[in-house]
Amino acid sequence: MRDALVAVAVVFAVVAGTNDGSSILSAGLRVPGLRPLTSLAVLMAAVLVGPIVLFGTGVATTLAHHLVPSSGASADRLVLVAAVSAMTVVFALTRFGLPTSLTLALIGGITGAGLGAGLPLSDSTLVTILVFGAAAPLLCVALGFLAARVALRAVGGSQVTRRARRLHGLAFSLQCLAYSANGGQKMLAIFAVAAGAATGSAVRDPFWLGVLMALLFGCGALLGLRRISESLGKDILAVHLRHALVAESCSFAVVMGAGLMGLPVTMSQSVTGALIGAGASESRTRVRWPAATRIAGAWAVTLPASIALAALGGGITRLI
Repeated sequence: MRDALVAVAVVFAVVAGTNDGSSILSAGLRVPGLRPLTSLAVLMAAVLVGPIVLFGTGVATTLAHHLVPSSGASADRLVLVAAVSAMTVVFALTRFGLPTSLTLALIGGITGAGLGAGLPLSDSTLVTILVFGAAAPLLCVALGFLAARVALRAVGGSQVTRRARRLHGLAFSLQCLAYSANGGQKMLAIFAVAAGAATGSAVRDPFWLGVLMALLFGCGALLGLRRISESLGKDILAVHLRHALVAESCSFAVVMGAGLMGLPVTMSQSVTGALIGAGASESRTRVRWPAATRIAGAWAVTLPASIALAALGGGITRLI
């Protein structure tokens, strides 16, 4: 069981890079500023140092301990079923051209696996996570709409554009730190259980584990960058520098705030919401609404699908 869980944790980290990492990079990929490899290095560094040095492991602890309290062999089975179910749902939706949230799928996977295995579920924790998760992209839409008005006036001549490029580098770095304080810790939650670093009431983050996660995450980001950038960077909105700056700043504020409270929210949803708000502030026709609707539909399907699939898997493990 433990060997299988380690293998699943490795694959999950790569999938997180493909799904999340490439989404974070894609908003700024089509604008002048940081080079792609530099951006990737900054993101990987944030994934490594965020939980170890700066923010702790609150989100990882919520996922590993608070949502469905478990320990020992039951925790191993729970995380194994949850991770496999989450990845299956994400792969299935992606195959139909519907990019979705791996964080949301994992929340559904943990919930469903716990229900199927007959483990206690913290209803209050689940409700809090879902409320904040639903509010995050909507809040980013509103913030993006307001912030884009300011950015549109600020980004004008060439001198201001150079200043905006420097701000883009700062905003992107802050966005990466926010991811390390929040959604990036879902990898840590799974690895910690697999490596025995999730004992007690909190998840620990050994340095070697952080290095391994960062490397696997970076490989996944490189694998998925082209596909995700076509969806977020072109299908929803023709991204310019001001849009990238707004998306990075707004997603940083929302995701970091939730992460400091130990509540997992999705960076890709937040970035998408901020881009929609930024485009709509200029003109409603700037946003390609059919693409945005298709992605929102994928988010709506992700949670119940992952709960159902994981509940089936949890029920099977209960009988074995």
